[in-house]
Amino acid sequence: MVIPGQPPSGNHAYKIGKGYRRGGIAFPKIIKTAEAEAYQQGVALLVRTARPSYWKQQGQVICEYRFYLWDDADCTNLIKVIEDGIFPALDINDSWALPRAISKEIVPKSEARVEVTIT
Repeated sequence: MVIPGQPPSGNHAYKIGKGYRRGGIAFPKIIKTAEAEAYQQGVALLVRTARPSYWKQQGQVICEYRFYLWDDADCTNLIKVIEDGIFPALDINDSWALPRAISKEIVPKSEARVEVTIT
């Protein structure tokens, strides 16, 4: 599957927001940024579309990533953001994931993408 664009970094995908307890008492809570949420929803749509009807999880799930980035980034931070879109779409707990960053290349912004193979 090919995911167009460059994912937001995990370092910038979450921020401190507000949660609320009973009685309306606010407390600090880590929340997803709008950019990360939109990216993960797009990833989930691509996963549901690309998933073969016969595919079924059988144990651990190997995810291979080939990064074509317009701005250099730490691949491990990008993988977490991508997987938070992939695994809910496949109805799989991400504790079964075995991520592998295969390659990283800097490309023009118009060619930025992540190629993902899931087995």
